[in-house]
Amino acid sequence: MRRILMIGGAVFGAALLAVAALAPTASAEEGDVILGGQGTLSAHGNGIVALKGRVELAANANRGVLMVKDLAGDADIDVRGVGGSATWNGFEVYYGAGAARITGSHVAVIIVGVDIDLRADGKGWAFLQGRGSYWVNGHGPFAWDLAGGFASVDDGGADPPPEAPAN
Repeated sequence: MRRILMIGGAVFGAALLAVAALAPTASAEEGDVILGGQGTLSAHGNGIVALKGRVELAANANRGVLMVKDLAGDADIDVRGVGGSATWNGFEVYYGAGAARITGSHVAVIIVGVDIDLRADGKGWAFLQGRGSYWVNGHGPFAWDLAGGFASVDDGGADPPPEAPAN
């Protein structure tokens, strides 16, 4: 019963985060961190990481949920560890502890967990919320924001992070 509640809570939380991370609700005026960069994002911490774009991602987490949506139909997803998997709302959902390697020309990835370590190469954007540190192209460390913030990782031609509609 505890496992079912934990999985249900994690999937529900990840679903809320998916909507929050991929919806246009953030702006620089609300205190988001917006960094221009080119190429590589590295991060370590506890909380939430959402990425969207063309990426080569290597990540692992202890006690977490990984959600991957292949928007272009060409992603290579390799997940190894202890836990289970499911499909939800177009996302492949993995839960437990382990490591993942994901490559694709247009993917959305959400990781919610403890001891998240990741390296993402490519172009797109990332949203980080929680406690931890991240580096963009070797520059940093920068602190994750408890309220969340965007970090641009762009080697040219990336979609910008979502922005709030004008008031």
